[in-house]
Amino acid sequence: MKIRFFPPPRALARRFMIKERPLKALIVLGLAGLLSALALLLVPLLYNSADFLLSRGAELLSSMDWSPYRGRFGGLQFVLGTLWVTFWATLFATPLAVSLAVFAAELAPVKLKGFFGGLVDLIAAVPSVVYGYWGLMIFGPLLAQNLYPHLQSLAALPVIGTLFATSAVSPQCFLTAILVLSLMVTPYASAIIRNSYEMIPRDLVEAVYALGGTRWDVIKMNLGYIKSSIIAGVVIAAGRAMGETMAVTMLIGNSVAPFEPCLLCRGATITSLVANEFEEAMMNPLHVKALTALIVILIVMGSVLLALGRKVGRSLAGVETVA
Repeated sequence: MKIRFFPPPRALARRFMIKERPLKALIVLGLAGLLSALALLLVPLLYNSADFLLSRGAELLSSMDWSPYRGRFGGLQFVLGTLWVTFWATLFATPLAVSLAVFAAELAPVKLKGFFGGLVDLIAAVPSVVYGYWGLMIFGPLLAQNLYPHLQSLAALPVIGTLFATSAVSPQCFLTAILVLSLMVTPYASAIIRNSYEMIPRDLVEAVYALGGTRWDVIKMNLGYIKSSIIAGVVIAAGRAMGETMAVTMLIGNSVAPFEPCLLCRGATITSLVANEFEEAMMNPLHVKALTALIVILIVMGSVLLALGRKVGRSLAGVETVA
């Protein structure tokens, strides 16, 4: 019988350390590349907009008079328009995303779960220009003919009437962009929620059934268990809605008039403004700096949204751990 001698632990550790070095170098290289890309993105934007923000930042964030040819750069309406679209699109997308996630993970037949999950993921892969074209040519005119006139008749109501107070109904308005955008961002939130739902320990589900609970009791318990993941999905969807450009530009109407809290009115977001005016802005350096400053503001808004989402998610995760 042959006797096999294994190397001592130190030799084994040294052998594995040698193999780990390329992996560590690859990780460091990837991190350096990520930080370099982030610096290449932020530094030029900050450099090109710093003087404009210092000299005319107050006007940009307090005025709604946007007229580059007259040297007026009031961009508050675009900031408010971005927040308006993001809020309503996320509000509409959240229940839809949760419903799709629960259906795909819990209610769908076993043989069709993979199909529904893949279908939701496929929706996320559709280019935004397809959504924009569909909304512009089919969905928007359909709403303007059949739904918007009825909503406009609600303008006489107190409080809620301001949402529909417009002088003329148009397929291109805030509501069209919001509805299409909510469909676009739903798969992002739904995928995160569905993955978390499927990772819930089976013991918890069986315990609910053992106590006499129904399937709906299980669903309520599971949704409470993954509250932090739901918040994460909502934040991802909101960030996606905040940064969407093509579909919003095609559907929102692109009006630079002062912002009104009206769903049937035309408007603009930061991204739609940049998409519409970046070419003509090349003839006016101050115009370029104003658009760059708005992009920096958009990055700050997205960062604040992410930070708030992480804070809320951590607090909910702490509550779940304690419970």
